[in-house]
Amino acid sequence: MTALRSTVADVDLDAIAANLRALTPRGMKAIAVVKADAYGHGAEIVSRALVDAGAAVLAVFTVEEWIVLRRTGIDAPVLVLGGLSDPSEADAAVTDGLTVAVWDEPAARALSEAAGAARVATHAHVKVDTGLTRLGAPWREAAARYAAIRALPRIAIDGVFTHYANADVEGDTFTAEQTRRFAEVLTAIGELPALVHASNSAAIARAEVPDRCNAVRPGVSLYGLHAAAHLERLALRPALRWSSRIERVATVPAGTGVGYGHEYRLPQDGRVATVPVGYGDGLQRAARRASVLVRGRRVPLAGRVAMDLITLDVTDVPSAREGDEVVIIGEQEGARLSAEDLALACGTNNYEVVTGIRRLVPRRYARGGRIVALRTLADGPVWL
Repeated sequence: MTALRSTVADVDLDAIAANLRALTPRGMKAIAVVKADAYGHGAEIVSRALVDAGAAVLAVFTVEEWIVLRRTGIDAPVLVLGGLSDPSEADAAVTDGLTVAVWDEPAARALSEAAGAARVATHAHVKVDTGLTRLGAPWREAAARYAAIRALPRIAIDGVFTHYANADVEGDTFTAEQTRRFAEVLTAIGELPALVHASNSAAIARAEVPDRCNAVRPGVSLYGLHAAAHLERLALRPALRWSSRIERVATVPAGTGVGYGHEYRLPQDGRVATVPVGYGDGLQRAARRASVLVRGRRVPLAGRVAMDLITLDVTDVPSAREGDEVVIIGEQEGARLSAEDLALACGTNNYEVVTGIRRLVPRRYARGGRIVALRTLADGPVWL
């Protein structure tokens, strides 16, 4: 029997499937981004759900992320967005049939040579840097690099893509410039590969899908999170609920210090609840300004977030008892706290909040209102 601690993240697979449909324009293919452990939702189970829901390709950032998926039986096409970070990854990519992002001839040649040694063909998507200035072939050089890569033996170019820098920025005009540059590259390339893609979650929300693109590449919005507050235009369903339970309630006099450094002291005689979740689970220390839900009421944290525990002043919730549920992200008795609420308290964004939830926190996966899979630190992912 799987042991489950009281701190758990519940993931709604039906919500993820619905979000995929909402984010995929008619006639387009979806390249579903499951990097960073599916943005903290658990890549092994979520990837299977996305493939079942119609995702044409899964996208990770590293070859090792794919190895994790392969061990759980995922056999869908996979694109490694980060390319090869070390020559040793070329053999693994070729052996496992991965499609790898490339943007220069040395990396592409490493793939070609590994494919030659294995006597197989290998596949790649060429990444074009149209202005994000991180990875990819600089757009003025991209067509020439594309031709050089295409000329290498045993390497097939299955796609070409770019990534937007400012699609989530209100009032942005640079996305249009990136689209123009990408169009120039596509024209210079001539015959296009099977997949052409540029639009991430923010661009999809803006209906920014360039001409000649036949695929979109949603990431954070697959999980029901908007790329920015001003882009809340699609009906997305948050997929994750993060909760714990009160482990201890203590009655203490006014002035009692709580937690490390005694940064919080009881302003009056009251009650302090201890909850077993902390920064070891991914609840950032900066969350000391956050609130949680107890019996449907917002309760601010009292004192520092520790590695394994937080404390709450529940003086104003006299009915709070040991064993009561505490919601960090999600709904309870009509009240709701979102990943955006927690992000605001921590001075970050919703991406970092959910991606930061560690594997130490068990995941429970539901479909049709029923738990269908679990993932724990001890047992890994298990379909029920």
